[in-house]
Amino acid sequence: MLKELIVKKAKGGHLNIEECYYVVDCLMKNKLDADNMKFFISLATFGMSKREVLYMTLALRDSGKVLDFNYTILEKHSTGGIADATSVVLIPLIASLGYKIVKNTARSLVYTNGSSDRFGAIPNFNVVLDDEEIKEVLDKTNACILSHKGEMCPADKILYDLLEKCGLEENINFLAMSIACKKLASGPKMVLVDVKYGEASIVKKYRQAKKLARLLKYIFKNCGTKSTIVITNTTQPFGEGVGNAIEVVDAISVLQGKHCLLRDICVRYAYEMISKLNEKLPKQDIYDMIEAALDNGTAYNKLLEITKAQGGDERAIVDGRLFKPYNTINFLATKPGYVGAINVLLLGELIRRLCADSHDSNIGAVLRVKIGDYVEKNDIILTFYYKNKEDLDKYSEAISRCVHLTDVKIRKPKVIRKVIK
Repeated sequence: MLKELIVKKAKGGHLNIEECYYVVDCLMKNKLDADNMKFFISLATFGMSKREVLYMTLALRDSGKVLDFNYTILEKHSTGGIADATSVVLIPLIASLGYKIVKNTARSLVYTNGSSDRFGAIPNFNVVLDDEEIKEVLDKTNACILSHKGEMCPADKILYDLLEKCGLEENINFLAMSIACKKLASGPKMVLVDVKYGEASIVKKYRQAKKLARLLKYIFKNCGTKSTIVITNTTQPFGEGVGNAIEVVDAISVLQGKHCLLRDICVRYAYEMISKLNEKLPKQDIYDMIEAALDNGTAYNKLLEITKAQGGDERAIVDGRLFKPYNTINFLATKPGYVGAINVLLLGELIRRLCADSHDSNIGAVLRVKIGDYVEKNDIILTFYYKNKEDLDKYSEAISRCVHLTDVKIRKPKVIRKVIK
């Protein structure tokens, strides 16, 4: 029947919902066989309507377990980013304000960390929970970080492997299906999705990001789920730390009241989520309570609660034991000037190679500057934490190219480009 569906698409036809469920059933049964590959290549070739993307999303969602809660649940997703620890800040922040939030997460697939990697840097933090444990943690703390371990949307993982093999993993329609099915499987009433674009993102161009954002908005709306889609520019990292544990340390400093770009972004995200659920609340009142939760320690204490509830060692956070670097080296500005560009892709790739795919939490970097900053000669612009001198010698020249200085004053880039409510 897949061959018949290929012919149907070639003639300009559209798949109905039963046919989409049949396709996903074929994925589950036959995985990466030639017929499945030919079919998805045909979808990429002939295109998909928004309705087809919606139907395929529902079929992927229903390929596994779907959580169902009796109360309003919020969810947050990012399309992946280097030094983007927003979830580590946002989840306890939202929970501390009385809202229940779930983060359905996975380990990284490429050069960016996933939330599972970041929370995994906290000793003994358990993200593999059964239904009763999820409910217990939610009831106790208002938040839960979980990894579905293949039980939720199993067809999505098969599809990812298939698309990767066919070189189609950047197709916007397939991206939308993959993102939305996993979020919908968590049973949320409201979702915030951060769609990133740039060289260090799976979506490279702003135009593509807008297309993906609008498609996600369409899917969530037709599933009865409130959503806000934020399009962000990744010409520079949100945070300062790059690497599993150092990114958590970065987030903790925000939860303890530090003012920086990462805080500004998380405050905006929190506002967008809360205002979506409470449209009558005055804008300033929402911002005031968000800022207060960060400044008075409420959000930080909530992170400790969540960590303890999920089996993690909260004392490691309190005592500052999350990040224990082996060796440290500072890279200095070779001349005075302005930070003109940061090679985010190179920075993330270097950390991945230094970790040797081990997810070693004690390897990382701290970016001491942002685009547009002025530095003097010999100012520290980048600190690297490494394990082996051989690795440092091998990548030292590449590390020095992560930050580009210019004599021309540079305007600081706008991070949040568009919000689709």
